[in-house]
Amino acid sequence: MKRKIRIAIPSKGRLRQPSIKALQRAGINILEEERVYVSKTSDPRFEAIFVRAFDVPLYVQYGAVDLGITGHDLILEREADVHELLDLGFGKCQLVVAVPENSTIRSVKDISIVAKVATEFPNLSRRYFEGLGKQVEILRVRGTAELAPKLGLAEIIVDVSSTGETLRKNNLKVIATILDSTCRLACNKISFRTFESEIKEFLSRLKQGGLE
Repeated sequence: MKRKIRIAIPSKGRLRQPSIKALQRAGINILEEERVYVSKTSDPRFEAIFVRAFDVPLYVQYGAVDLGITGHDLILEREADVHELLDLGFGKCQLVVAVPENSTIRSVKDISIVAKVATEFPNLSRRYFEGLGKQVEILRVRGTAELAPKLGLAEIIVDVSSTGETLRKNNLKVIATILDSTCRLACNKISFRTFESEIKEFLSRLKQGGLE
């Protein structure tokens, strides 16, 4: 008998509730949402695992879970070798390059010296600037990139923006967009073969349930 299929759900943040609702539209209700990491679901073939969205790609890649819901930007940042089975349509955002509003840097072309870049996305940032032939020093920060220019830590930040409101509140302006992102259903490559019929049925139910 096959074991249960494990689906990783963001444990908190803006992706948590839309992810739970997406499963509900596919006919899978999570039975224990509060203060648990592993939950039974209304479909006995599946169990839900609550994981930080940033870590979901690695849990999927290494087979700790079979499926995972997380951002396309996070899959690329973690360089995870997974199948992206479906664009779920929610969690729309952009990974952008931003500088203070009074900065003389108006585009990435204006970066002429080895500038410091504060970001939670060091891998994507490094590849982006290397692709432009720009020498920068990447400083990895967690959730406080907007503070870096104010405190003199970095001249530039790379961060996720949904509406631009946080950037505006911190007197920052966007000078480039690295990528557009939405939430995806990721799948472990071996699990896809092991549970192919169940996963394909689940995909069909997600699509029929109406994606955002």
